[in-house]
Amino acid sequence: MALIYPSGNQVIYKYAGTGDQCLVIQVYADKGSKLDLTEASALLDRQRYNPQYVPTTDDVLRYTTIRGGQMLASQTLPAKTTKMLVTWYGAGGILLPTDPAWKLNLLTAYDNAGRPSAQFKNNATDVVASFLIFENLSGKPTAEGCRKDVIDAILKGDSRPLISNSAEGKMSDGHGGTFATASHLTQISGAAHNHDVFAFAGDKKTCAEIHVSTVSGKPDEDKRLADALALFHPDLTYRPESSDYFALASTFHKESIKMAVPFFDASLKDIPPNTTDLDLITRRRIATDNIVIALGMMGNLKNSRAYAERAIKTDPDYPLNYYNLACADAEQNNTADAKLHLQQAFDRRANVIPGEKMPDPATDDSILKLKNDKAFWAFVQSLPEN
Repeated sequence: MALIYPSGNQVIYKYAGTGDQCLVIQVYADKGSKLDLTEASALLDRQRYNPQYVPTTDDVLRYTTIRGGQMLASQTLPAKTTKMLVTWYGAGGILLPTDPAWKLNLLTAYDNAGRPSAQFKNNATDVVASFLIFENLSGKPTAEGCRKDVIDAILKGDSRPLISNSAEGKMSDGHGGTFATASHLTQISGAAHNHDVFAFAGDKKTCAEIHVSTVSGKPDEDKRLADALALFHPDLTYRPESSDYFALASTFHKESIKMAVPFFDASLKDIPPNTTDLDLITRRRIATDNIVIALGMMGNLKNSRAYAERAIKTDPDYPLNYYNLACADAEQNNTADAKLHLQQAFDRRANVIPGEKMPDPATDDSILKLKNDKAFWAFVQSLPEN
């Protein structure tokens, strides 16, 4: 269905549904542009609705960004650029490039958030540099142990037939120590190859890695790779701060709240419970709320409730701590406590973070589970709006 609104905007809609479920997709042009109906129709034709699909836990967690992501975007904690790549389970950090020639392409975490990774590219030199930090599971408290785990996995993987000219060595870390190194060529198409070079640092607990790559055979290839390796400045004794964890968690949250949870948790644990620093209080509130939401969506209501209850002891005036308890109550069909906690939340609504709004319980999936209780629902509808 296509509509033209009084403003002149054209919008084309596609609907699907079954039972008590509806799907609506709308396509419209940017302001000042005209909608191409042929292109919009082709886009909608590619969309498919599957009423038999059963959402996974990851689907549910991604959906929480509709609430959590919007809330996070509205909060005013001063932004801190991610300068250190850290793990959430112990010491160690990699100082990331600050030279403007290196552009951040990707910041993510693999292996259940246990392997944070940052990828940069220098468009002038056409070199890509990836930094990773992860737990040392090699059984050897050395850089060589870290190298063996990573390189062995590569050589045993699907790309093994494409790899040639493998070599191992070592290089100075610039501070009296050495990095364990590895290099090889990886066929990318026909006779074209990537030149891949790795450097590792490691101790009993942590491994740090840089992987630099460029197309082989171009001028100054070795120098460009060596210059990129010089960006590697791991500090395996570094003790991450709450702000380090929070900066990563805030980025990971955009991709997956599940990925962000261990970093929010580490940030939370590093904040003194009796702090009076407003920035730390704001960070604690955001971290707690995201952890509570994620645990609730995973069905772990016991721990979700425990985080909210601990937060109330240290921050009794923040309304979302009570609101999250009300959601847990509703999930457990506890109408009396849900009403109590909603009332406590809205009594404190003036204490939201600047720019933040109270959630609307009448549209909350958890609270909606108690909608058939007429007295409770009348109470919900009587709560003040933002």
